[in-house]
Amino acid sequence: MGTPALHVMAAAAVQVSTCFLLAWLITETSGKTPDIQVACLFSKDCILPCSFKPTGGEEVQWFKQYDLVYSLPQGSDHPSEQFVGRTSVSAQQLALGNASLLLQRCGLQDRGRYKCRIAKAKEENESFVIVKVEAPIHSVNLEVTRLSGFEEVKCSTQGVYPAPRVSWSTEPPTLLKPVTRKIPNRLGLYDVESKLKRLRDQSNITYICTVNSSYSNQTWRASLTETVINDITLTSKLDSSLVWTEVNSAEGKDFTIPCKVPWVTRNFSLTWTFTLTGTNKPTVICTYDSEAQLLTNQWEGRAWLDALVVQAGDGSLRLLSPQSAENTGTYICIVSSLQRSHESQTAVNITSLAHESTV
Repeated sequence: MGTPALHVMAAAAVQVSTCFLLAWLITETSGKTPDIQVACLFSKDCILPCSFKPTGGEEVQWFKQYDLVYSLPQGSDHPSEQFVGRTSVSAQQLALGNASLLLQRCGLQDRGRYKCRIAKAKEENESFVIVKVEAPIHSVNLEVTRLSGFEEVKCSTQGVYPAPRVSWSTEPPTLLKPVTRKIPNRLGLYDVESKLKRLRDQSNITYICTVNSSYSNQTWRASLTETVINDITLTSKLDSSLVWTEVNSAEGKDFTIPCKVPWVTRNFSLTWTFTLTGTNKPTVICTYDSEAQLLTNQWEGRAWLDALVVQAGDGSLRLLSPQSAENTGTYICIVSSLQRSHESQTAVNITSLAHESTV
């Protein structure tokens, strides 16, 4: 678990924020209010943030380019047909200065730049949100096929957006000439298929297919090993996935570090480790063995893991009253079973109260 190849990919990856609702600010030099970017999951609900200082009686309008998305109170103009029945703003939250838009069942057509307009009398404030829509990788299949008249090793994944990047390697290294096809389906999501000719002059070889998502920091790695013993070819597979995220939080505030396994298995082990910033010595936080249903927590009172939830494939870790000096660093969750592994690496930055008071 935690192979060197996966760690190299993680270190080279672009850090993004967590919880499959990813929001960050883009720095601008023009002096304008920076846009907020939000990545929404395909077919899932998504929140577009918008806040203001409430005084009562504000009018709220959301636009996508020039199309009306939502308005409160409702006027004579009606929302674009694309958004009818799919948008809402909480009246309770509105009274607190939160005009965030709930966009339901996100599709590729929802990508674009949105404007939140808050108006009262002659005062008007605007903010902008750029929406990306992503369909993440859920699985990668690696197999030997004979459909083309000769034997090929095929790597495939379905229903991904944007189209992911596919690369091949072998152990021991060989010269490869793969052919990759990325075809959009009826929903606009990509079905990807990459093939290369099976190497018949090798008695022991491992084929490795790596699939990287384009928006988020998600990597899948599938390997197929062929070993020839007494003219009999033995084949074994290993599928592994890696997700790299970043979390920022305030000192003393409980929060959850995500680790959701993209596949279901019965017998597996889970290990959480932590490496303090500035060091290279990981320490074990907790472990879980599903077969024995045994949870061992070395950070009792500082971190919490729900064994029942872990059984359902969610190994997310809850940090309790984290401190900047003690909890800022890299957290790694590794879930492994017989032929599969999943690794989540999260860079956590805890802002100290002393720092916040000087800002």
